[in-house]
Amino acid sequence: MSLLLLVDGYNVIGPVAAPGRVGFTRGSSHQHRWLEAERKRLIARLCDHLPEFVRNRTCVVFDARCPPENAISRYEVSGIDIRFAVDDPEADDLIERLISEHSAPKQLAVVSSDHRLQDAAKRRGATPFDADAWLDDLLEDHPHLAIEISDGAGQGGSHSRSGKPKGKVSSDEVEHWMREFGFEE
Repeated sequence: MSLLLLVDGYNVIGPVAAPGRVGFTRGSSHQHRWLEAERKRLIARLCDHLPEFVRNRTCVVFDARCPPENAISRYEVSGIDIRFAVDDPEADDLIERLISEHSAPKQLAVVSSDHRLQDAAKRRGATPFDADAWLDDLLEDHPHLAIEISDGAGQGGSHSRSGKPKGKVSSDEVEHWMREFGFEE
């Protein structure tokens, strides 16, 4: 199944309190604990505010400079694909590759305030969202995606590129049509 949501992890949590803030030395254990806590907070927020169908088609990418100790470079939390860009110079390179390899980029929402990633998304027809505004809307239970979907439970309705509520479509119906049109992996 192809991705619906691709999140530039540190770009989303960075505006909250950047790792370079006063009292932190780059690479210090305090910074590692802070980053780990912020990663967990972001993942928990995604789990709390995204319907299961979307979580199962979401990928969050982090730079590999400060991955969790003893962690693998890729794992899953409640259906969300978590990746650390260990084989890339930075997360942006991995995110750009995921955008370029996406089989149906018009269905993909890319959450990052990084202009390089927004441009890459636009070139492929994906929908970019600024990180801080997207996170604010997520926390108000109005997550924006590139396509209209519904969680099937009637919570929040569907949201399109504009974020305006649309008619409800169940996740089962979306899955059916995704299979019908060959978008399932």
